[in-house]
Amino acid sequence: MKRLTLPLICEILLLCIPLNIYVIGDNLAQGVQWALFRYQQSSMGNSLILIHRDFQYVTGGILKGASAYSTMIWVAGAFLLVAAVLVLAVAVFRDQSGLVFPAGLLTVIGGLLFFAAMIVEYGPALANNHGSSVPVGVPVVVVTGLWLMYGKVGSTDEGADPAAESRAEVPGQDGETRQEE
Repeated sequence: MKRLTLPLICEILLLCIPLNIYVIGDNLAQGVQWALFRYQQSSMGNSLILIHRDFQYVTGGILKGASAYSTMIWVAGAFLLVAAVLVLAVAVFRDQSGLVFPAGLLTVIGGLLFFAAMIVEYGPALANNHGSSVPVGVPVVVVTGLWLMYGKVGSTDEGADPAAESRAEVPGQDGETRQEE
């Protein structure tokens, strides 16, 4: 169980790091966005906007066009990131290291969706007339997912003999090599 605790902690920390710093229009508003919420400052005041509220803005017709598409892509990425946390939690409590790869895959796809949301909103240069964006934490999400997928996290070599590493081959008196402990 201990070998899977670090991946779970890292995955939970991904929900705590800012993923996006953005400016709307010509400094109409500025904000920092995490996976599940964003903090925004504007002339109308400061706002803490949770992800379910963004979803309601889209379904209620307040956000339209590129902003609505971008928000829905971000919500999908957040959903996958939360799903990855849940998969890793199951892996920890059931001691199943085979679930680490799927959690990593969910994390990578979620990170790519966060980046895609920024591209949909602000264009390929992440800056246009509608504002600009800096994906500060998105690379961390993708790298963490790749680490989970390919970093042999939580895996143990099945069939490996841990005592074999402590044995060394030494030449015998007859010229043949033998194992010595």
